[in-house]
Amino acid sequence: MDGCINHKDCGTCSERLVCHCLQVTEAELLSVLTARQLRTLQEVRLHTGAGDGCTACHRVLRQYLERIPLPTLEAVPMQAAM
Repeated sequence: MDGCINHKDCGTCSERLVCHCLQVTEAELLSVLTARQLRTLQEVRLHTGAGDGCTACHRVLRQYLERIPLPTLEAVPMQAAM
């Protein structure tokens, strides 16, 4: 099996599986990563189930986490201690 639900060109297929055990697609993963601003593999496992099976996808999941940019936080001035 080539890892694609639709057996199309998986390089551009949004239904490409990133976790075969739990059938989590790339589109599902990216949606949750950005909406919930996940930063750890544990958070990905909690919110998607991806990575809870055989763990073979952990390396790929970490690569997705590294590619999603962290949100920029506006600098908040620290108040002087009273």
